[in-house]
Amino acid sequence: MSQTVIIGHFDVHGVCASALAYYKFNAREFFAGYPQTAPENLVSTIQNLYAASPQQLSIIIVDIPVNLKDPQAFIEGLERLAMRHRILYIDHHESSLQFLPQFSRVRTLFVGTSALLMNLALLPENTETYRKIAVIGAIGDRDPEVVRRNLLTQELREIADGLDVMVREDTHRTLLGLIDNPELTFEVALRRSQQIPIAPLRRVTGVVAIATEAIQQWGPKSLERLAFSQGTWYAVGPEFVPRFNTWVVRAIARWDILAQKSIPLPGEVAKELWPTRNIIGHPAAPSIASTSREEAEKMSEELARVLNERATGAITPKQVRLINTNIVGEMFAEILVSLQRILEEQKKMYQEYLELKRKQVELLEQASEEDRRRYD
Repeated sequence: MSQTVIIGHFDVHGVCASALAYYKFNAREFFAGYPQTAPENLVSTIQNLYAASPQQLSIIIVDIPVNLKDPQAFIEGLERLAMRHRILYIDHHESSLQFLPQFSRVRTLFVGTSALLMNLALLPENTETYRKIAVIGAIGDRDPEVVRRNLLTQELREIADGLDVMVREDTHRTLLGLIDNPELTFEVALRRSQQIPIAPLRRVTGVVAIATEAIQQWGPKSLERLAFSQGTWYAVGPEFVPRFNTWVVRAIARWDILAQKSIPLPGEVAKELWPTRNIIGHPAAPSIASTSREEAEKMSEELARVLNERATGAITPKQVRLINTNIVGEMFAEILVSLQRILEEQKKMYQEYLELKRKQVELLEQASEEDRRRYD
């Protein structure tokens, strides 16, 4: 039997899914790290680690999407490795789905586009600890399925945030902790979650928190924590990007709210407001180009105003029928009268039924023996 190796993505979901796969497949080795297990580096990483292996290995790749920059090189590279080793590719990214039919030697497993469903498929046992790892990993991926199944709690969200801090420092060591002692790793993650800063609040406009400034290197995360702390659906704010020496407007829509309500995405609203500006990132967490801090602040205010108007205007209130308390007694009396009528009608029908049965018995008693057999 060949030795099993787990190769995982370098984010929170990647290490959680890899830990589950490690026990699910009774693996002996594991590896996850940045940038080694990024899609563009996956093939070369496996080659560097295991090309010289004297025996055939079972290599299980978990949560690493197909490299969209060069999908053919990604596919061909894994296919070449599969000539030497047994390779199983497990993923949930929708972007990977179109390329899976191109694999022949590589076995593939695609369990929908949900991080949670993939994790549940990898559960080695249905224990509380393993289920906790599965949910935390899906929270790390902001999977709406967690909210739909009512599995999101503040503690699990904080653990996922803490693991985010830890994987940024050392992905492989974080994965080792989840495998060796998950409960201790959860405790450490809870403490480390406090290292993610909350963007300072300027003010709240309805369902939007406006930040004085998003924290560098933590932009979307610092805004998300601001939104959670204020109980708002969105957070927006300016941020200086040193690498490009420019100001941008950052925005975030809380993923748990998006799972429950059909609200506008800040990236889509930004494209309408500033069609000529460069807007990058996911529509739920875009970055919008600006020319100065002053302009970024004004754009943040405008985006917050429009988001609040459209989000609150999109909500349809539930239809509620109000009953006048003065007529509740009359309504109850009418219900009782109706029930009484129904009972009396049923009693009458039952008496008629008994009368028919009585007459039937009398007729049978008066009939001859031959007629009785014919009636039977």
